[in-house]
Amino acid sequence: MRRARILGDASAEANSYHLMSRAIEGRFVFDELGKERFRELLEAHAEMAGIEVFTWCCMSNHFHILVQVPNAQMGRAALDDRELLRRLGLVMKKERLKEVRQVLEMMKEQSPDRGYREYRERLLARMFDVSVFMRELKQRFAQWHNKRVRRKGPLFDDRFKSVLLEDDETVLLTMAAYIDLNPVRAGLVRDPKDYRWNGYGEAVAGKARRRAGLMRIYGEESGDGRKWKQYHAWYRSVLYGAGEEPESPNSDSVGRGTGRWRVGVSSGAAERVRRQQGHLNIAEVTRVRVRYFTESLAFGSREWVERVFARNREKMRVKRERGARKPREEGLGDWRGLIDLRNRA
Repeated sequence: MRRARILGDASAEANSYHLMSRAIEGRFVFDELGKERFRELLEAHAEMAGIEVFTWCCMSNHFHILVQVPNAQMGRAALDDRELLRRLGLVMKKERLKEVRQVLEMMKEQSPDRGYREYRERLLARMFDVSVFMRELKQRFAQWHNKRVRRKGPLFDDRFKSVLLEDDETVLLTMAAYIDLNPVRAGLVRDPKDYRWNGYGEAVAGKARRRAGLMRIYGEESGDGRKWKQYHAWYRSVLYGAGEEPESPNSDSVGRGTGRWRVGVSSGAAERVRRQQGHLNIAEVTRVRVRYFTESLAFGSREWVERVFARNREKMRVKRERGARKPREEGLGDWRGLIDLRNRA
C-alpha cells in the first residue's frame, strides 16, 4: 500500500526533511558531469523555492538532501513582485520570464483585485513547498539527462522518499552526518571532505552557502565565515569522533570488505550528545545504513512523533492508538520513527 506523505505542521515557522530519490531501476545516471549539473539545479531550485539546504549528497544512482522549509504563508507574503521575478529568473529562460513579467504587470493594471492576485498566487505556489521543489528538481534533471543521452521516458522512481524531522540539533546532526558519510560507506573516499558532490565537501572547499547550511543546524543564523572554523571542528567531531581506524592495522580498505573502517567518537563529542538526550553515538550510527533515516516518515523524540501521528492519523489509515515506534536498530537511544520497520537494513 502506498504510504501517505507526512508533512510538517503548516502553522510552524519551518519544517525540516530528509529527502531522497533513486533513479529508475537503480541506473547509474549521475556521472561526474551529471553530478555537476545536479549541483547547479539544486542550488537554483532551492533558492527559487526559498528552501534552505543544510547538506546534500549525490551518488551514482540516487541523491539525498537535508532541507528546512520556511512557513509557506509567511514566506510568500514577504515576497514583492521584484523578488518573485528574480527568483523565477533563476530557473526560467529569459523569454519565458519576460512573458511572465508582462502578464503580471498587465494583470496588476487591468484586474488588481482578482486577476493579478490569482496569477501571482499561481506563481508563488512553486515556492516554500517541498513536493513542488522535488518534482521540479527531478524533472529538470531528467530533461537534461534524456537530451544528453538521447533517451525518452521517466528517469526516477515515481515518488521520492521524505522523512519529517524534529527541529532538534541532535536529530539534524545525525541526519546530516548520515548524508555526508554516504561516499565513505560506499567506499569512494576515506574522508567525506574529499568527495566533491556533498555538502560537507563543498563547505570544506570554501563554498559559503554550504558552510552556512551546516552552521544553521547549530542555530547559527548569520553564516559568518569567520566562525566556520569553530563549527567545522564541532561537525567533524560528529563525523569522525576520535578518527577512523581499520579493523586490521594492515588493512588499506576504504569502507568495504574485511577491512571495514570503525568510526570512533571523542569523549567530548559523546558528552555533548548525552546532554542533548537520546544517548546517541552519532559517529557509530551514521556509518551504517539505517532504514529509519530514509523510511520512517517522521523521526524525532517520542513526544514529537506522537504529535505528528495525532495530526496525520486519518491520512495514515491505521487503527492503532499510539504512533511512535522504537527503531530495531541498536544505538538509536530514545529516538522514534512513525512506522515500524520490521526488517533491519
